[in-house]
This record gives sequence, structure tokens and C-alpha cells, in this order.
Amino acid sequence: MKQYDIEELYTTLGLFGNFQIFVVVIYSIGERMTASILDFQVHMLSVLPSWHCASEHCMDLTANMTHLNKSILCQLGREEWGWNGDRSNLVTQFDLVCGDTYKISLGSTFFFMMYPMGSLFVGLISDWLGRKWIATGFLFVTGIVTSTSALISNYIVFVVFRSIEGFCIGGLTVTFYPLLIEYCGAKARNLTNVIAQCGYGLGMAFLCFTAYYIDSWRGVVITNSIHLFIIALLLGYNVPESPRFLLKVQKHEEAKQVLKTMASWNKVELPEEFEITQGDEESEKERAWKLITFSCYTASATLAQMFIWFTAALYFFALSFNMNDVMGNPYLNLAVTGVVEVVVNILSYFVIDRIGRRWCMLISFFLCGLSVGICRFLPHASLHYTHFSLKTFWVIFGRVVGGFIYSLVYLYSAEIFPTTVRSSGLGACVFTAQISSLIAPFVIVINTDNSNLIYTVLFIFCIFAFLATLILPETAHKPLPRTVAEMDAMKHRGKGESQPLIGSGSYE
Repeated sequence: MKQYDIEELYTTLGLFGNFQIFVVVIYSIGERMTASILDFQVHMLSVLPSWHCASEHCMDLTANMTHLNKSILCQLGREEWGWNGDRSNLVTQFDLVCGDTYKISLGSTFFFMMYPMGSLFVGLISDWLGRKWIATGFLFVTGIVTSTSALISNYIVFVVFRSIEGFCIGGLTVTFYPLLIEYCGAKARNLTNVIAQCGYGLGMAFLCFTAYYIDSWRGVVITNSIHLFIIALLLGYNVPESPRFLLKVQKHEEAKQVLKTMASWNKVELPEEFEITQGDEESEKERAWKLITFSCYTASATLAQMFIWFTAALYFFALSFNMNDVMGNPYLNLAVTGVVEVVVNILSYFVIDRIGRRWCMLISFFLCGLSVGICRFLPHASLHYTHFSLKTFWVIFGRVVGGFIYSLVYLYSAEIFPTTVRSSGLGACVFTAQISSLIAPFVIVINTDNSNLIYTVLFIFCIFAFLATLILPETAHKPLPRTVAEMDAMKHRGKGESQPLIGSGSYE
């Protein structure tokens, strides 16, 4: 009976056939688009609408004002003013003004607080029980919780539901992405990641579109949750478990059946009888985290990745939530940024494989540091119109490059962590990223009094992230490591000819 390496079989099946296209599309819509919508949901549903006076006292107080400032509301009784139009959002529904303004940030803070809990906890379970059914279950639960949150009339209860959403999307991220990437051969992972990450920018644009054109915030929330049930059904009924995971748990026959299913989708033929070669897995589960802890290289590479994720998330969300520092329509600003991010992701396909993951990361952190460094010395957008266009350009430029980094780290880390701990490793990285995301909703507070402190902080983090990237190996066109010992052997990559791996000499 002929034996095949898993990468040889993926080449035979087609690097990017019908099956891989189907999986990447439902991932892009089900996970990336959903994550984007939930990340910015509170932010876009809390844009302060216009208001009008409803009493003589209010009219006297604002008689000489050309623009009604929201700070005036705090000097008036609630019956002395009212909201304009029939639009409702979180601010109008729950009167989140004056002393209750801090509650707006709570909706995002508790969401991002539970996100890392879900990624860390569910990541460990996914490496134990598998990817498919956990991802399917979290899609259904996220859809139920999100749609139910639209029916709530108490803001504190709404924040509780947002916390559950954060836990669910954190768990979904670290199960669905490994499932996606483990279906791809080495040469197709870049294309897969590019298409998958486009969903994040499209989610931002779709959220802005619905938030702008749908008058009720409840309608916006429900509209942005319907797709979750459809994707869950498509995943549950059409996508099998990852063959790499099945091989890891010694379910060889099931893995072969999955590969035959993929062959049927891609309209290619596999031999009737074949075996998949495996390396030595003796005591791998017991020594996995021991190697990560005590091997100098695996420990440094893991910590470097965690810091890079922390910086990428802080940079990405800080600039996103600080869009008030650039003038214009907040819906249009975020929507345009999302569309530009999609275009940059598509263009990056032609660069990532050509110059490699590490060089892309290094150049991107340099550009991010450059953009915030320049913004540090530019006045607040509302002070000088002559500086407005320049600062707007550099903020949006930095935000787009930051979005590219935030999408690239998914691919980079998935290619560094081995199959045995891929979900757990990604879970640890997402955990650190979402810790930094907890800070992001409060960047407006940091940037009070027209301060540019946030740009200084981001500049410093970009410098250290640039240095941390130098520790990591190049992974372009390399097979995925199967064991932690093979991850440790990656330190030899990029130093002349590639050297054989410690252990089996084969990858998954």
C-alpha cells in the first residue's frame, strides 16, 4: 500500500479547489465578518445624534451658540431638551449622556474582557475535542445571544449579553481559523488568509451601512446576526473535521474519508487504498508545553508572538476608536477604512509570498510607527483645517496598515504553532491581544484636551514589536509543523539551507 505525506495529498487534491473556496468563504462571513461587526457595534450605535431645546431656559442658554454642544445637556433637566428625528441608538434608548456617558465604553470593555477568556478556554478544548463541532456550536450560540440582545430594555443586561458575545466570538476565532488553515497546503495558505481576512473590512462597511440606513438600533443588531445561523448550518452539514486533527488523535480511517470527501468536491481522484505517513508522536502531549516552557527558542518565539498580537490589537483598535480625531462623517470614515482594508489585503497577496511573512511584518510595523510618529506632532484636527487633511491621511493610513498586521498575525502564528497545540497557541495570542483591546475604548479619555499622548504610546509599542518580529522564523512556503519539537527546529530556518527537523522529519 502506497504511503503519502499529508502535504503531498493536499497537492494532489488541489491547493485551492472548490472545497477550500467553500470553507474560506463561510469562514470569512461567519467568523471575520461577525468579529468585525461585534467589535465595532457599540461604537457605531453610540454616535451622538442632534438634539433640540424644549424649554425657554434651554433656548436662552443656547441663544448665542451656532452649534449645540453636548456638554450643555448636563446643565439642563431631561424635560428641557429632546432628540431630533425618529432614529434610535444606544445613546437615545438609554439616555447615555452626562453622568452616564461612561456606560457606552462598558459595552465594549466587557465584550473585550470576555473575548480572551473564550479564546484561551475554548482553544484548549478545541485541541482536545476537535474544531468543527465547537465552531458550529459557537456560531449558533453567538447568533442566539446577539439577536436576543436586540430585545433588551435595560442597558446593564445589554452589557451582560455583550460579555457573552465576547466569550463566544473569542472561542469561535481559535477554533474556526485552525480548521480553515489545516485544510490548506503550504502554497495556498497566503491566498486563503487574504480572502478570509477580507471579511473583517467588509463587516465594518456592512455595519456602517446598516447603522446609517436603519433607524432602529434593534433592527441593526438583528440584521447583523441573521447570517450566523446560515453559516452554522452550512458548516455543520457540509464541512468535516480537520484531517490534521484526526491524524493527531490517531483516527486515520476518518482522516482518509475526509480527504476523499475533499477529492470529491475538487473533482480529483485519490487511490482507493493509501496510508498517510506519520512521525513519532510518543509522549507529545506530555512534552508539548514543557518544550514551550523550557526550550529557549520556543519560549522566546511564543512570548514574541504574544507581544506582537498585543501591539497589533492595541494599535488597530486605538486608531479605530479614535476616529473622532479626524473630522467627517463617522459612518463614512469607518466604512471607507474597511473598504480600503479589503483592497490592501487583496494587494498584499502579491507581496506576502514574494518577500515573506517576517519582512512584511517588519515593514508594516515601521510604517505604523512612522504614521503615529508624524501624527504626534500634528495639531488636533478640529484646531487647524490646514492640518486636518494631513492628519486625516496619516491616521487612516496607519489604521489600514495596522489592519493588515492584525490580519497577517493570524496566518503567521498558525504557521509557527504546531498541530498539537495550534488552537491553544492561537488562544494564548488572542488572549493577550484582547487584553490590549480592553484599553482601546478609553483612548478618547487619554486623548482629552487635544493631547497626542496616544500616538506616543503607539510609537513606542511599534518599536518593540519590530524588534520582537526579528526573533520569529520565516514560514512562507514551509509545511506546517506537526510537533513542538519541529517548532523548536524552526530556529534553523532562514540561515542558509533549510535544515532537517528534530523528530520525524515530516510535517503536517
